[in-house]
Formats: sequence, C-alpha cells, structure tokens
Amino acid sequence: MAKLGKIEKPDVSTFSAKRKLYLVPTLPFEDLASQYNIDMVKVERFWGEVREKINYFISTYGKISTIYMEGINEDEKAGLEYFEKTGKDNNHYKLIKSLLESGAVVKGIEISGQMERAKLLFEEYSKSLIPEVLEIHKGFYGKDINFDRWREYLVKKIQETQDEMGKSATRILEESPADSSGLLLITDGRPIEFPDGIDIFQIRPPAFDEIERYIREKVNPINRMSQ
Repeated sequence: MAKLGKIEKPDVSTFSAKRKLYLVPTLPFEDLASQYNIDMVKVERFWGEVREKINYFISTYGKISTIYMEGINEDEKAGLEYFEKTGKDNNHYKLIKSLLESGAVVKGIEISGQMERAKLLFEEYSKSLIPEVLEIHKGFYGKDINFDRWREYLVKKIQETQDEMGKSATRILEESPADSSGLLLITDGRPIEFPDGIDIFQIRPPAFDEIERYIREKVNPINRMSQ
C-alpha cells in the first residue's frame, strides 16, 4: 500500500508524473464547536493553512481533478451548493469553490447505507454506557442481562462496518485516472488503506493539532491537571 509523502519542498522530478492524493484529516468542526466551545477562529485558521498548502501543490504539480469526500455516496451528485451550509465567507468554502471553478469534480467515497449503519452502531454503543438505559433494559429483559456481551457484539459490528467502508474508499481511489491529482477530505483516524501507485501527501497544519489537543483536554480534564 502507498505511504504518506513529505510535503516540505518535494522533488518535482520524482513525483510530477505519478498519481497524487492530498490527504486532509478533518473533524466535524461545526458539531464540536457547540459541544466543546471551540473558537471558530482556530477552525478558520486551519482551513486557511490547508488552502495555502493546496495552492502550493497546484502551482508545483498542476490542477486537482477530483475532490474525494466522505459522507457522500459514490453515485451521488454534489456541487458547490453542498458546501454552502457552512457559509460562503469561510476558507473551507473558498477552497472548494476555487477547485470546482478550476474544473475539479466532487466524488463520494461511501457506499449507500454504510455511513448510516456506522452511525447507528456508534449511537447504540454510546447508549449502552448510559446507566438509565441499562436499568430500562433490565426492567424488560431481567436483571441478569449481559450488557458486556452486547457491547462486544456492537464493537465487532462497528469494526466490520469500518473495514467495509475502508475497502470501498480504497476501491474508489484505485479508479482515479493515471497522472491525476486528487484531494481527500476525511475524518482523522478513519481507517483506510491507500492504493499502490499513488503518492500520498498528508496536509496536517499546526492549527489542526491545536484544535485536537484542546478537545482532548476538554474530554479529559483530569489528565490535563495531572500533567
């Protein structure tokens, strides 16, 4: 499988004739902003830094032909209006707009039903950890109900679904044209194997690590205090 490439001063003669994929790890920033009170200025700085890197690669290697997106089915049509829900004045929208205006197309990496199934399994697992839900189930099924086995089953199904989603995404990326450049926006940590014969450049600006560290500290305040 392909390995991640370095993004600092790449050798044009080495990479210019190969398929390229610019990988941008992201998070559901809008949802997390309300949940953890994230400063959206940091999110805007993240997308601004991503834009700078993407523009650099375009000036070095040429145009990006495909924007690969999670959350969109491979046979689903998505244009600029899909990205307008977060507003038109932010760097994320401006990045996509400039790419589409330059001829890039949006391509989903999901198979119909997989994302919905994954969300359902995650929600069911999360609910199984709520004491009130446990008491409700015990009231119906009896006090000897084994919630540990139920969670183990859910974890197994989550892993199976993630594997299926990863294979689907790999297949779609494998179908990218020769000598083409693509951009993949994908949730950080989502498992995926990259096809052979394609150079992967991860774009992970400092602003992303800053946001991720802030969320970890919010989730685990005890760990922060002990450091």
